[in-house]
Amino acid sequence: MVFEAELMQLRRVAARERQLRLSLEALERRASERFLQSVDKAEGEDLAYAEGQDRAWRDWISVRRSNLQAELATILAEKSDRMAALSQSLGRKDIAGRMHRSSLSEERRAALARDLANLQELAVLLNGGKRKPPLQ
Repeated sequence: MVFEAELMQLRRVAARERQLRLSLEALERRASERFLQSVDKAEGEDLAYAEGQDRAWRDWISVRRSNLQAELATILAEKSDRMAALSQSLGRKDIAGRMHRSSLSEERRAALARDLANLQELAVLLNGGKRKPPLQ
């Protein structure tokens, strides 16, 4: 149960990481497209005017990029913690499974020993309490 819960939390964190990486990619793509558009428009105009016009856009891109990168760093740290917790719960699950299988095999051995004792008792009763000499 704990393993499945940890796995679900890790999946949520990984999905958020993927979402942030896609947002960063889209932001970079938009920034480069906007730069190319501004260069195309500015061919006949004053480059200083185009520079001033895009200043606010570039500032916004820079702030947005910083925010996304900071959030991504936080998510990556959380992912690392979740992976460690998942590894620990997987170890616990594995040990619990081994202990369970071991207890089942001990129960099987005990059941087989009881069955064998019952069979020997039955054989003795069927032979009228007489034992056959061992084969040589």
